[in-house]
Amino acid sequence: MPFKFLFASTAFVMMTAQSVLAKQSKHCPAIVETAQQAADRADWVIEGDVTDTFRMGTTPGKIDVTIENAKVLYESERSPRFFTAALAAEPCFLDGETRLWGKAASKLTGKRMRFFGTRLTSGGGRRFFFMQAADQAPPALGVPRRQYVNAKHAPVVTAEGPDGWLRVRSTQGAYSIELPGDVTDITKGSSAQPAFLLRGTDRSGTAFIVVFERAGPGAELAGTHDEAISAPYAKKISFMGADAVSTRDVVKGSGGAKISHGLWFRVPGGTYMLGIVADKADEASVLKVRDRFFHSLTFEQDENQ
Repeated sequence: MPFKFLFASTAFVMMTAQSVLAKQSKHCPAIVETAQQAADRADWVIEGDVTDTFRMGTTPGKIDVTIENAKVLYESERSPRFFTAALAAEPCFLDGETRLWGKAASKLTGKRMRFFGTRLTSGGGRRFFFMQAADQAPPALGVPRRQYVNAKHAPVVTAEGPDGWLRVRSTQGAYSIELPGDVTDITKGSSAQPAFLLRGTDRSGTAFIVVFERAGPGAELAGTHDEAISAPYAKKISFMGADAVSTRDVVKGSGGAKISHGLWFRVPGGTYMLGIVADKADEASVLKVRDRFFHSLTFEQDENQ
């Protein structure tokens, strides 16, 4: 499935206002710094009385929070009603260890809190990436989100390297990355959720692709990510503070075998897919630049997402 999406992404090439740059960051918690930013990116917002924080034996590095008297304030997709719940703090939750464990946890127990989070597919439950005390003024919830149309943009190049690689900012996708060669910048607004693609091709024809798809009902990348990362054979890694899955696929085509190296991860507000597609014979060259490409990604604040 990941490999198919890489090729589907390149099809965007055949087919608004510029991002508001507040800051750049290479760590996913910085994507959300205020309650309003959290509300704008959340799949759900829930209030509840905290009864405990705990770690599962199967995932000792994760912290869960149990709540009672739950009240759903907002959700993008309706779910069954519930009174109690266990909410998992996702890796993009800032300072989870110091805020949810030890002395901090004892102060949290019994307090009514407001949680902002992500809905996972494939039976993954709910994970929160921001919280605030329920007695604080809530942000605006359920604000209509900006709509997008299919569009091809002139690439926004912010820097050029001596080796021919360019630092390019997605016109509407609120991220930037380094790419080689000719660059294409595409917004796909006709799907269930908008997606923002940058694609560069080097002299050998190797394609470097990054796609950010906004979270929400029908988001394809989110489902693909959740399915891939929950598979027993998945190669799971931590990437820029987020849980990620690394993929490698080989397929046979009319022009010979193709190799793809992919990286998939979710952040508050959406899902990223980074991929490299090359001739199988060029895999050694791909491995030399794969990490450079992946780790050149930076996130940007965009209040219009």
